Amino acid sequence: MRNNALAFEKYIGEHEIHMNKGMNVEDFTIFTFPEKVVIDGVERPVLGGGAERRAVIALRDDDTLADIFCFHIATVPNDESKKTLLYKLFNELNSTYKYISFYEDQNVVSSKICIPFNNNFDAELVFEMLAVIFQAAEQEYPRIMARIK
Repeated sequence: MRNNALAFEKYIGEHEIHMNKGMNVEDFTIFTFPEKVVIDGVERPVLGGGAERRAVIALRDDDTLADIFCFHIATVPNDESKKTLLYKLFNELNSTYKYISFYEDQNVVSSKICIPFNNNFDAELVFEMLAVIFQAAEQEYPRIMARIK
């Protein structure tokens, strides 16, 4: 149990990737980027850090799943007609991107990748999928915003 979390923690340590770790959050070990880091005395935002576009990796404690989230791609007005247009776009995006699901929850657009593992965990793959999910969010942001403005 939690071998995948330990392997991922080792991977980010070896590659000097600074991530925060939360233990046993609803049967997951959670990794997030800090909001900011200080480099040579200068405070800089981190990819996925801050109030917007938060990156989260959640590794299931039974070592079966890795969920990768890109939270807060956009805020959706509380307008059902705009949400209907947005949901139609999500259907299109979710059939185009085979590994990524776009969704709306409490007026916030986010995306998720779920990777199943069966004794074949790959920490590098999990980390690389962060780039995939953020690239998709960047690429589709204009289309998402066009539906909700």
